[in-house]
Amino acid sequence: MELSNLAKSINKSQIRVMYDRARLLQADDVLNFTVGEPDFATPQEIIQVANEYLSKGFTKYTPNSGIQELRDAIAEKFSPRIHPIDAQTEVMVTMGATEAILVAMQIVLNPGDEIVAIAPMFASYINQFKIVGCTPVIVNATEENGFVPTASQIEAAITPKTKMLLLNSPCNPTGAEIPAEELERIAQVAIRHDLVVISDEVYKTIRYRDTPYVSIASLPGMAERTIVVDAFSKAYAMAGWRLGFAIGPQWLISRMPSTHDVTVACVNAPFQYAGAYALRCCDGAVEEMREKFRRRKDLIVSGIRAIPGMTCLDPAGTFYLWVNISSLGVSSEEFCYDLLEKAHVAIVPGNGFGTSGEGYVRITYATNEDNLLRGIERIARYTKSFT
Repeated sequence: MELSNLAKSINKSQIRVMYDRARLLQADDVLNFTVGEPDFATPQEIIQVANEYLSKGFTKYTPNSGIQELRDAIAEKFSPRIHPIDAQTEVMVTMGATEAILVAMQIVLNPGDEIVAIAPMFASYINQFKIVGCTPVIVNATEENGFVPTASQIEAAITPKTKMLLLNSPCNPTGAEIPAEELERIAQVAIRHDLVVISDEVYKTIRYRDTPYVSIASLPGMAERTIVVDAFSKAYAMAGWRLGFAIGPQWLISRMPSTHDVTVACVNAPFQYAGAYALRCCDGAVEEMREKFRRRKDLIVSGIRAIPGMTCLDPAGTFYLWVNISSLGVSSEEFCYDLLEKAHVAIVPGNGFGTSGEGYVRITYATNEDNLLRGIERIARYTKSFT
């Protein structure tokens, strides 16, 4: 008896490796900055809506594409920001954004087809490419360019086998956001080469710029070739609810329920009703959480920059700090494993986000300021051994 080649090829992400190592460490004082999960509780009114629908007996299967009320709420919320959206044919509710991205790949890519992706990248993408059987062509976004990919880089990576482009802005793990003018140039590349674009926008509400967020789907010629993926996890502190969605043209969205059906079938009803309520009634909570993230971002940026041998850019969005440790002369894994063992601080090695992430580490600042200050102090004390 033997495992499949797919099973052998898929490894647990470095995020979860470090998360698990931190939990297994026999110590009560571990500071865990690994998983991208807001420390805020889900707003109470959202929980109350879910409880009401549970108590009313809404415990049956729902349509593969999601309940109409949630799809209507998604269309109402995003039509002014992207383009007019038909809730009936252009919205799909999924089990979180991760499932939406996987299903979007599955309906477009055949084994051997190429997808252009930007590194450093969210760790789950790497295993999703393996599940689909496609060939990732990696564009390395550099620190010199603020970790923003350029249209010329993307176009240089395209071959006759390329069918898809995957974007994540603001980006996990770097916090970089693609400026509107570069996004316009990237859109022209996608049109020129007839690519389908997945735009992972789960961090669009956690931004620190005053300019409006621009989705590539809103640009001329992109509505018919873009699948926008989003979720409730980050914006509404609903990570464990596993509620996400995809917005796209009918020719793509209409095929997603078939693959979704044989993986998760549908998302539970009470959570979907709660999601509709969140979109319509909870903008104030989103704003409040974002301002807290902004204060935490400023705190950790200044704290890390004060540590000899560690540098970082100021993130445009997300709640991650991407820290350059290359001058310390140690691999990202060795640094993170040793930091956890000796200082009881858990962060994630950069190589878990693609090979270009070597020399970096990711620190999640979705935790309270006291924990951040304690973490910075421990990291500073630990890194003295390198100087």
